[in-house]
Amino acid sequence: MPPRAPAAPPAETPLASIVRAIVGIPTVSFREQGVMAAVRAFAEARGLAYTEDAFGNGYVTYRKGRAVRGARPLVLGAHTDHPGFVVESARGKRLDLAFRGGVDARYGKGERVRVYGEDGNSRGLARITRILASDAPNRWARRITGAAATLEEGEASAGDLALWDVAECRIRGRIVEARQCDDLIGAVAVLATLDRLVARGIEGYVVGSFTRAEESGLLGAAAAAGGRTLPEDALVVAVECSSMAGGRAKQGDGPIIRVGDYGHIFSPDMTLWMFRLAMEMQQADPKFKFQRKLMDGGTTEATAYDFMGYETGAACVALGNYHNMGEDNRIAAETVNLDDIDGLAELFVRMAQDTKRHGAMRATSAKRWGEIGREAGVRLKAGG
Repeated sequence: MPPRAPAAPPAETPLASIVRAIVGIPTVSFREQGVMAAVRAFAEARGLAYTEDAFGNGYVTYRKGRAVRGARPLVLGAHTDHPGFVVESARGKRLDLAFRGGVDARYGKGERVRVYGEDGNSRGLARITRILASDAPNRWARRITGAAATLEEGEASAGDLALWDVAECRIRGRIVEARQCDDLIGAVAVLATLDRLVARGIEGYVVGSFTRAEESGLLGAAAAAGGRTLPEDALVVAVECSSMAGGRAKQGDGPIIRVGDYGHIFSPDMTLWMFRLAMEMQQADPKFKFQRKLMDGGTTEATAYDFMGYETGAACVALGNYHNMGEDNRIAAETVNLDDIDGLAELFVRMAQDTKRHGAMRATSAKRWGEIGREAGVRLKAGG
């Protein structure tokens, strides 16, 4: 009997299909189970291991080839929540809502929210009649802490989610308009990377990390770092959507190698490695675009990982209408560019193949600057 022909490698999943499958899933801090279920199904469909830690963070592991021996694992981390309300009580048509996340309290009054049950299906529609806000402003403004709302149709129960009634996911040309780009698009970029690694059969060791409750204070990332649930020698990249206002980044100009955030600068070695690889990609294909920015409009999980002992960098795509805060104090869908997400996934694929070069790049630069320093000393002593 002739040997069975090897199975053909799976085809790469179109990026827009991954976006549509993930971005519309209702989620808020501590209620991310719908996203986690989708990540698990995505992993299992590609033969990848899915696990969860004691805190409910999810992990998808890709490991292939002999080349991974001695190589440091690449961890790509995105969070799975987005700012939104949870129904605290429902009395007739009167709803009391608690807010999880950071949105300026000048937003919200008069806006509609759509109510979702535990199964992720829409149950009703309500209008915000009063916004509750924090007593003291933070560095931006007073924040929404809760709201009163009137149910206009359907029903609602305590524990339901109440999310802004804007487009769940709509793609116009190369622009994605969605209620929850931040950070489900980050999760999409990680999933797209894993999908491409599987389809291309690339050797590498990559862990997709999907954390909880980032919008409530980087809780999932802090718990994971504190619990040492990531490989100790991991090269960690926090994957985000970051406001265009914080860094003057432009949509369509490519993925962003994020140097730091509002209060912290990440590992220079990680930034150098990512930047050099991106430059090589651009030299090989001039159509490949990327940006290198501080992006100080917010704080990212890279801060937690870095301060808690992991070598950490960050990458993001430029986000419009950050946290649904549109023009004229009106709630709007967030926006990102599909090409930026695609470029980010391609950068991650390249990084997965080149983790052994991470330390070598600093050593090469240090050697070069040592030679320059010695030559400079000779010239300076000789008077030029």
